[in-house]
Amino acid sequence: MNYSIPPAKGFPPSFFAASLAQKVAYFVATTFGTGHLPASGTWGALVAWLIHAFLFPECFTFAHWPLAIFILVIIICVGIGSAEMTERLSSVKDDSRVNIDEVAGYCVAVLFLPAGLQYTIPAFILCRVFDIIKPPPARNLQNLHGGVGIMIDDLIASVYACLAMHALIFLGWPDRIMRWFTSS
Repeated sequence: MNYSIPPAKGFPPSFFAASLAQKVAYFVATTFGTGHLPASGTWGALVAWLIHAFLFPECFTFAHWPLAIFILVIIICVGIGSAEMTERLSSVKDDSRVNIDEVAGYCVAVLFLPAGLQYTIPAFILCRVFDIIKPPPARNLQNLHGGVGIMIDDLIASVYACLAMHALIFLGWPDRIMRWFTSS
């Protein structure tokens, strides 16, 4: 039987001989090194949530749609490039240390949602749930080569999370829950 050993959570051996560009790409692809933590995907999405919720809460709202699309495209392009470079550096396909895909996925999940924790927290949770479930065609597309294969499954799963959040908002769910918690 052929057993595969999961990659270690430390730096890949080739990291120390890598160029500065490869080290920067690795730092970006592992979302400031959070890819070395257990449940690295959740940590990557959590970094995105913290930056979004507390520093730039309005940036993905529909009112700022040109900015939202611009930021999303930049994150996806940088994510594909850094994930591809890191995959080559580590020689591991879809290395679990790479979690920039979860950052991009979170950004898709909150696209055009209103600002506020009552929206971003459930979007974060749905983003993680759909990433774990990987509904079609996400699971099959993760087999694509390189950075695109690393990123695409999370982006597709997060489209499901985004659509679910917009449906919940249409049904009035986040506001009803907040009123329930704040009523005395």
